[in-house]
Amino acid sequence: MNTPNTQNGGSDPASIAAYKQQVIGRLLKTKGGFQKLAASMQQPLRLKRDYQAVGRKAFKVDQLPDGALAIYDKDPEVAAFVVGEDGESVQAVIKPRRVNVPLIEIATAPMIPYQQIKERRYDLIERCQELAKASIMASEDDRVFVIIDSTAEAGYDNIPGQTNPDIPVIAPLSGQQIADSYALVERNNLRVAHFFLNARDYADLRKFGREILDFDTQNTLLNTGILGTIYGAKIIVSIIVPVGVGYVCCEPEYFGRIPVRTELTVLSADDPVKRQIGFSVFEQLGFICHNPLGLSRLIITR
Repeated sequence: MNTPNTQNGGSDPASIAAYKQQVIGRLLKTKGGFQKLAASMQQPLRLKRDYQAVGRKAFKVDQLPDGALAIYDKDPEVAAFVVGEDGESVQAVIKPRRVNVPLIEIATAPMIPYQQIKERRYDLIERCQELAKASIMASEDDRVFVIIDSTAEAGYDNIPGQTNPDIPVIAPLSGQQIADSYALVERNNLRVAHFFLNARDYADLRKFGREILDFDTQNTLLNTGILGTIYGAKIIVSIIVPVGVGYVCCEPEYFGRIPVRTELTVLSADDPVKRQIGFSVFEQLGFICHNPLGLSRLIITR
């Protein structure tokens, strides 16, 4: 969007805001202009989600080509866990050598009353983007941690000679307990890559010394949920992780997959009867955790 020229005070914030509203008003009057607004939303949504969603860090993301099915081979002695077609339940796949991962749709439909676009003193379209992005991310991460928790609950039930990967902890967390949880993963010739915690439980780690915990101070990393490293694994904090639970995960390529058919997409969904400007924001993807051996869980009691 071109801003007005700088002659006669045209560069002051009030003039730029007024010009911006004029351009938005012209675009909303035509179908082509409305599509331009929707397209302008799509790119920042797609770029920003990589910097804020944390659940995908535990899994290898596969972009599915057109027409390709989300089918994966697996070792027969290891159970795989997938999110069901309803998007809520988690299903265990034990005997088949191939797993067909159901793809689900995660969607939100923000609506904006037409009158409010000019009434608000901030960019309502931009705020609409932020709310849609946050809603999609939260829904995706919720499914990620549900399938991780289900894997920790039942993943070892069908593996001979393996014990449950849970470590009971009486708060506060100690370095020894974290090291023990790492050992449950490393005994299977895997390397721990991520340690997921709720902010309440991360407070215990903040009290560790520098010889154990390496704090991260780069804003670019802090914005992605990565707050530091401990024993070589990244500490990732999210409010979606339940309080009193910590997940220790191996490297993504050995842990699970997220096949993606459709990345974040924005379509116009206005309601002319109610005089509302709307957008349909959605993605289509699946979730599979195929390696319970790459996971241990800390159960923290306070």
